[in-house]
This record gives sequence, C-alpha cells and structure tokens, in this order.
Amino acid sequence: MPPDASPSPLANRYRPILHYSPATGFMNDPNGLIHVHGVYHLYYQHNPDAPVAGNVHWGHATSPDLIHWQEQPLALFPDARGQAFSGSMIWDGANRSGLFPPGRGGMAALFTRAGPARQAQDLAYAATGDAQALSLFSGNPVLDEASDSFRDPKVFWHAPTQRWIMVVAHARRHEIGFYRSTNLRDWQHSSSFGHAGVLGLDYECPDLVELPVEGGGSRWVLFISINPGAPTGGSAMQYFVGHFDGQTFTAQDQATRLLDAGQDFYAMQTFANTPGRVVCLAWMNNWLYCNATPAYPARGAMTLPRELSLRQHEDHWYVVQRLPDLGRWARDSGLQKRWHHAVNGLIATVPWSSRHALDITASGQLAPGSRLRLRLSNTYGECLEAGLDNGTYPGFYIDRSGVRGFDHPFWNHKAVLHALHGPLQHFDCRIVIDQCSIEMLGMQGESAGTMLHFFDQAPEQLEVWLENGHWQNGQLQIQHIS
Repeated sequence: MPPDASPSPLANRYRPILHYSPATGFMNDPNGLIHVHGVYHLYYQHNPDAPVAGNVHWGHATSPDLIHWQEQPLALFPDARGQAFSGSMIWDGANRSGLFPPGRGGMAALFTRAGPARQAQDLAYAATGDAQALSLFSGNPVLDEASDSFRDPKVFWHAPTQRWIMVVAHARRHEIGFYRSTNLRDWQHSSSFGHAGVLGLDYECPDLVELPVEGGGSRWVLFISINPGAPTGGSAMQYFVGHFDGQTFTAQDQATRLLDAGQDFYAMQTFANTPGRVVCLAWMNNWLYCNATPAYPARGAMTLPRELSLRQHEDHWYVVQRLPDLGRWARDSGLQKRWHHAVNGLIATVPWSSRHALDITASGQLAPGSRLRLRLSNTYGECLEAGLDNGTYPGFYIDRSGVRGFDHPFWNHKAVLHALHGPLQHFDCRIVIDQCSIEMLGMQGESAGTMLHFFDQAPEQLEVWLENGHWQNGQLQIQHIS
C-alpha cells in the first residue's frame, strides 16, 4: 500500500491500493529486502525529485505484514563517485563482519556505486535497531574490477562453507560472478556462470536461493534479469535450477524458463532473514516504457509479495509462486459461488471501486473447448480481460488491448501464461486487480503473469463469463480488498 499523500483526484486515479509505491518520484528495482525484529524492510531504487529514472538514491519503506507500508527517510545517496544502484541487505547477527560493537550484530548493505565509467561494489551498515541510519564503510569500494557494467550484488550467508556469498552481474559480458568473503570487506572470486538462456543486452539483478521442492528436498535456483531483449518484450526474468556448493553454481540443464509471462515483472529479489520461507518482491514495470506511463504523481510500484517453492513434472521444473491471503483486509465477505454444473452465460457481476482492489479465485473443471472470461469494463467500451481457454493447447491469458489510457510502440497487449500439461482435468487461478495492475497465478502458482493497465475512464464492473461449454464443480470468490 502506498504512503499517505494528497495529490489531486485525477493524479490519484492510478495510485495502487495494495501495491507499494512512493508518495512522489520514480521507483524501480527492489533492493535490500530483509526481515528484522518483526519488521519487513523494503529498500528500492528511487529518484525522489522527479517521476523519471535517474538521480538514483535508495528509498526505504517498512511493513509489519508486507501489505501496509510506511515510507521512511532516504537511506543511500549519490556521491562524488556515482549513484546508489541496486544491491542487497544482510543480517549479521553474529557480527562476523566486525562492523558492529562487541556482542552485537546489525544490518549491512552491499550495493553498486555507479559512476559514468565505473561500477564497483560498496558496503554500508547500520547498528541494531537503527535501520534508518546507514553508514558508508570507510574503505569503499570493497570489490572493484575496473568495469563500467559490473553491478547489482545479492549477498547471503552460506552455512556449509561458513562464508558470505556475493552473486553479481557482469552485465555486458552476460556472466554472473560468484565471490566469497568472511568479513564482507575482502572478496575472492570463486566462479562464473553465463552465456546461458536469453542473453538480452544485459544480465542484471541476479539472485541465488535454495528453494524447497514440493514432495521433499531442495534445489538451488539462480534468477537473472534480462533487459532489453526478453521474449515478452524489453525486461523479464529467467531462472536456472541446479546445485551450489559454496563456490560454483551448476545448472541442471540449459533450459530457458521465464518467471513471469507478463511484460511488467522485473528485478525480483528475495527477502533475507526469513527462515523456512522464501518471499520475494519485483518491480512492476518495464524499461521500454517506464518513463512514459501515467504518473500519480509517482511512477513505479512493487508487485505483491510472493512465496516461492519448486515443482517438478518429469523433466520440467517450475518455480511456484503464491500470493498472500488477503482475506483479513476484505471489505466484506465478498461474492461466493459454488455449483455442480454451470452452462454458457454470465456467471457473476460485481461493482468496481476506486477505493478497493479485487481479489478473485476460481477453480473446477472446464469442458474441452470452454473459455472462462473475466472482464473489467466500463460503459465507454474499455475492457481488461483475463481467463482460461481450454482449447487444443489450454492456457491462461491476460488481454489489455481494450484499455485506452496509455499506449506505446513497445506496449504489448496480451500475455499467455503457458500451455498446461496434457488435457486439462482441473484448474485453479488467483487474480488480483489493482488500480493499474493485474497479477494472475494459475495451477497452484505454476503459471504467473503480471501486467499494468491504465483505463482512460474509470472501470465500473467485473463480469465473469463462461463460453462454449460447461463448468463443473465450480468455485468462485470475489473480494474487495483495502
């Protein structure tokens, strides 16, 4: 949820209800995601002075629940060496770094100091309980390879080798470098991974995390952002499943897997210090048009948090994404429908409100050839549609071609989440629609799609339609969330 602000009603048209966005300025990549003492910290790339990219600081927001956010003072600033580009935050509770007073630990940030011709990794740190004040390490930079495209360090503690691990992008070389350290200040190169999957112009914002596998066990997953040049157009995220021994990441195969099929999901990062859970946020925009979308008066928002795991179908691996339960923030019990057998026609209608977001879940069996359509529309002929087509190759889709509040040569109108396995026996999906975004997860989180949308005139109602068949053992719930 964005911080309190009082722009004009017109400017507020696209301000998110559930998704974090700063009061003003421009926001892109999430940085330094961490959970400490019951508080979630979101740092992020931020231009506080104008709603366009540049002048990069670290913004900062905090939350008790990953939904309601409070904007905090700026955390990192440009200096004579350059801007404060992306990075990560770690919790050094045992004070292995020696940065904190004896017997105490604290938070430390590794980030890229980006000048016109040089990108190097810097260190900053905060005393326990004082996350507002980050102090720059006097010996910066802590890792410098005299490169102009060396950025976005993600750092974590690797218990088996008792080392801090840094995963950082050699962007134009299309390599991810792995480095080790005992103190966060002295780093040794271990290995590199690269020239795999979709290269794009740059590799960016890597993350390496061990995910639980449904049914038991775990695998390491390397996430790499690519921009531009993604199959979806512009910015996107791919991932590789494999093994990590503290020095080298070995991919299980060379398959290219996209984390999200929409055009507006980028630079995902996982939270540090959440034992037993892997939770992430991503920037909800695309570098191809992020400076041109309507401002409200800020530009840029984060996705909802998603909890991650892995699922295997024969030789296929999928990162499973699950949205949080929003029921406790529902305005009322919402529309709920259950039926044994439904046929063609209008299934449900609910009003749209500029004061709430919609949380929609649906499941059941669709007859072959059937299509389930959810349409957010107004009387001016605009329509945002999402649904499931159970044709020859079943799949979920999002279609924003009928929404007229924004257009751009690189603004793709449709996303297909992916074809499902074999004949469709049962489906489920979760859709959250906010003032200018839609997030759709299908098949218990196996499929994901995230898209922005900007209505020229305010939407008025959501309709659920069934076409060309029947829907058995159906369940549908629609809630207004605030």
